[in-house]
Amino acid sequence: MNKEIIIHRKKSKSIEITIVMFLVTVVLIFPIIIHFTDIPRITSDVPLFIIILSGLCAPVCAFCTIGYFKDIFNEKPVLIVNEIGINEKMSYNSVGMIKWEDIQNINIIPYMGKTYFICIFLKTPEKYIENQKLLNKLNRQSTTNKWGHISFSSLYFEKEFKEVIEIMQYYFAQHNKIN
Repeated sequence: MNKEIIIHRKKSKSIEITIVMFLVTVVLIFPIIIHFTDIPRITSDVPLFIIILSGLCAPVCAFCTIGYFKDIFNEKPVLIVNEIGINEKMSYNSVGMIKWEDIQNINIIPYMGKTYFICIFLKTPEKYIENQKLLNKLNRQSTTNKWGHISFSSLYFEKEFKEVIEIMQYYFAQHNKIN
């Protein structure tokens, strides 16, 4: 039996976050504009620490706005679970396809409300985690035993969560019977 689930990106969520980040960027730029221009109707003086804080935070928010704007046009699914493995593309530093034979264990950890973390323990994490500093950090942490080497949240698929977990458990059990 071939079971597969594909979770697509939620464009509405990307649009919502893009708008919020854009508005935050505009609000952060506003004190800088007030400070450096002479607007006749505005007579209040903006404190220097707000100008500095706005100057530091506005580029970060602008960068995030651009990133979320690009996600609106990203057609790649965020999660695919099939007989080959788990293909996770929720973030920019995701590892991609994780084959069932490389998975040692899968933990489901409840977080808040209906949100869960799916934690994947790898037999050979160096095969998937190419950043040596991150790999060393994960191997030193005591929380790796609880959270796993790769973890992602169920925010994108809260409605389909039970089905995703059932398919993961099915294929993981199938592969463990063979090995």
